[in-house]
Amino acid sequence: MPVKEFEPIVEMRDVGLRYGDNPEVLQHINFSFRRGSMHFLTGKSGAGKTSLLSMLYLAQKPTSGTLRVFGNNVAATGRDTLAFLRRRIGVVFQDFRLLEHLSVFDNVALPLRIRGMKEKEIRRRVIELLAWVELSHNMYVKSSEISGGEKQRVAIARAVINQPELLLADEPTGNVDSDIAVKLMKLFAELNRLGTTVVIATHSNELMAKYPYPRLVLEGGGLSYAS
Repeated sequence: MPVKEFEPIVEMRDVGLRYGDNPEVLQHINFSFRRGSMHFLTGKSGAGKTSLLSMLYLAQKPTSGTLRVFGNNVAATGRDTLAFLRRRIGVVFQDFRLLEHLSVFDNVALPLRIRGMKEKEIRRRVIELLAWVELSHNMYVKSSEISGGEKQRVAIARAVINQPELLLADEPTGNVDSDIAVKLMKLFAELNRLGTTVVIATHSNELMAKYPYPRLVLEGGGLSYAS
């Protein structure tokens, strides 16, 4: 289902999340993201940033409240539809989650191949993006053989190659130097300019001070907007 022009691309209403019988790690979460917005998500280590992102990329459902993604009530949405919706979301995981037996090129090309895109167009897009993130020299190296910072850039390239409607990035600049971090933020900003809603989870005050995007703060299981 396409998102209506004025409908939030993501909306949480009184959402809570718990694991098993443990106390809620998130509670009474309320926010909405309009299409084409860009946000930072921050909070101390253990505040629940990764848990919140996991609900946004549909890896798990809330245990209370209502989560809508692309206009769909996640709790009432079947597995096949959720799988289809995930194709519209790009995710940069903190632990990369690359297929290490594949080359850098093939990891980045994977979302386009799943879509059934022609190989000539895949090659054009992947080569262009790998040049942008300064990985052309390692294009055909197995991802198991590159550094942590390079893996981070491969993970980001894979997440954005499809020009997703929603991009979720968990500490995307945590393993790269400052020059590459600036370049990656320009990439995120360009995707945002083209209409992608971007959410960047970070604990870097330096990064947030440099870019004037709205800031959501997780603390004590709740969410607030920073002034």
